[in-house]
Amino acid sequence: MQIVLYFLIFAIGALIGSFCTLAVYRLPLGKDITHERSFCPKCNHRLNFLDLIPILSYIFLGGKCRYCNEKIRPRYIIIEIFSGITAVIFVLSFRLSIIHIELDKLISIFFGMLYITGLTIIAGIDKEKKQIQKSALIFNIVIVIAYIIYLFIVGNANMNRYAIYLFFVFALTALYFSDKKMSTHRKLPYGFYICVLNIISIIIENIILYYYLA
Repeated sequence: MQIVLYFLIFAIGALIGSFCTLAVYRLPLGKDITHERSFCPKCNHRLNFLDLIPILSYIFLGGKCRYCNEKIRPRYIIIEIFSGITAVIFVLSFRLSIIHIELDKLISIFFGMLYITGLTIIAGIDKEKKQIQKSALIFNIVIVIAYIIYLFIVGNANMNRYAIYLFFVFALTALYFSDKKMSTHRKLPYGFYICVLNIISIIIENIILYYYLA
């Protein structure tokens, strides 16, 4: 049963990764990411359901658009696979059992997945554009504040957890304002590195909390 659970989590993670690829492409262009249907960026043809299955569509289509036969950038399948694997590792770090599911863990996973989604978008855009996307950064700041308020309300306040989230949010915010002051784009994707370190630190913290201190 646990295998089925983690397969489902991988699929959900891959779906999130598919959304992230859309956001990474559209947000810097100021395009809508929620209401406008997906389309090929080369021929602008609207994509149907069979074109949008995470990972599998890319493989079955041979990495090419069904309509114009142009090559699809490998970043799509890379982010989808990365997101799927990250989702599984993240949930595993909570020591979640399908037999005995704890509500507080599910809520923390919900907040965590939203936060990691924001990090993935920030990282993807910074990797390509060398800039921090303001809307994604604000989204993550709101998620962190909401999560901290939740922990405070339920009496599960943990200063170490606060510190990790707040430190990386501050680092990304500082980088955003630093970019604003510069006349040229950075040569290195520092935001990408910060996001990856943030995800790793969250997983390590969970492993320590739920496997060694439980």
